[in-house]
Amino acid sequence: MMDRNELLDLIPAYALEALEPDEKRQVEALLMMDTEAQQMLAEYQDITHNLILATPARKAPVHLQDDLRKRLADNRPNRTHAAASVPLRSARRINVWVPLLAAAAILIIIFGAVSYLTRDKAKELYDQIIVMPDHKTLPIPDKEGNPIGEMVASADGSQAVIRMTRMPALQTDRTFQLWLIDDSGAKSGGVFPFTQPDANYYVIVPLQKNVLAYKAFGVSVEPMGGSDAPSTTPIVVISTA
Repeated sequence: MMDRNELLDLIPAYALEALEPDEKRQVEALLMMDTEAQQMLAEYQDITHNLILATPARKAPVHLQDDLRKRLADNRPNRTHAAASVPLRSARRINVWVPLLAAAAILIIIFGAVSYLTRDKAKELYDQIIVMPDHKTLPIPDKEGNPIGEMVASADGSQAVIRMTRMPALQTDRTFQLWLIDDSGAKSGGVFPFTQPDANYYVIVPLQKNVLAYKAFGVSVEPMGGSDAPSTTPIVVISTA
C-alpha cells in the first residue's frame, strides 16, 4: 500500500492512463477524498489539453503502452528517498512532469495512435467557416431543447467545427466523447475535457466524408480515455436532417 506522497507522484501517470490496475485503484481512492490531489489532476488535465483536443478512440500498440509505463516508472523518485525528504508541492510536481507529459504526447503522435488538434486551431477554423458564403449551421440543443452552441460546416461539407458552452461539470474520471453517426453506427470523433462549463469550447469534427452523409453527431460522457462505443445516453445530439 503506497503512502499519500507516492500516490500524488502517480497522478501525472494517471492522467495519461499509464498506471497498473492496482496503482489506478489507489490513486482513485485518494482522489475521492483529497482536494490537493483533485486540484493536481485538474492542472495536469489542463496541461495535456493544451496538447490534446481530439483523441480518436484507438488505443496505442501494446509495446508503446509498455514503453510509456517503463518511462514513467523510471521517472518516479526513489520511494525510500521520497519518504525521507520534504514532500514536493503540487507546483513543483507539475514542473517535473511537464517534459514527460509532452514527451508522452509526442511519442503517441509519432506512431499515429492519436491525433492532436489545439483549441486555438479549432477556434481559428470556426472563425473561417462562419464567414464563408453558404456555410451550414446546425444548432446544438440540450435535453430541454435550449441552445448550447452550434456546429458550422463549410459549404462543400468537408470541414466542420462544433462550438459548445454550458456543458455539465464532469467527475475527475470522466470525459466527453464525440460520436459521428451514420448507417453503420457510431464512430468515435475523439475525447475532450470541458474544464470551463460556461466558456465557449471548440472541437474540430474529424470528418471522413461529407458532413451531410452522417445522420447525426452526438456527445456522451465516457470514462477517461474514451469508449469504443457510447456507454451512456448522449447529452448532445446534432441532427443533420
